[in-house]
Amino acid sequence: MTVLDIGCGAGFASLGLAELVGGEGLVIAADLQSKMLNIVKDRALKARLSTRIRIHLCKPNHIGVREKLDFAVAFFMVHEVPDVRAFLEEICALLKTGGRFFITEPKIHVSSRDFQQLIRETQEVGFEITERPSVRFGHTVLLMKRG
Repeated sequence: MTVLDIGCGAGFASLGLAELVGGEGLVIAADLQSKMLNIVKDRALKARLSTRIRIHLCKPNHIGVREKLDFAVAFFMVHEVPDVRAFLEEICALLKTGGRFFITEPKIHVSSRDFQQLIRETQEVGFEITERPSVRFGHTVLLMKRG
């Protein structure tokens, strides 16, 4: 399984995802800040997961990975993206048909109305809702790329 942790920050999700994908899987820990990516790299080495985690420095308007993904995670970061539509289109293009996309946005920064608009945009670019899991302090949706 190939997983993208977009906006990975210090890599808390990346390390957990690396455990889940197993020895044959890959987690791409992507962020705009090289400082955060260095933290992820160090944490992965200490946890003996560095062979499963690849560090990737994004650009503000482009993720820039080439691998086809099975799963993507955007935890508390979509509201910071300058062009949300382009971001969603890029994630959709990277995911395999049937691939999943997990989005959680902080309730303190994103209103319910704005989150519903985000979900509408995901549907317009090729996703469908599969679940609405509960995440404390977050608006959350699990999406699947339509075929």
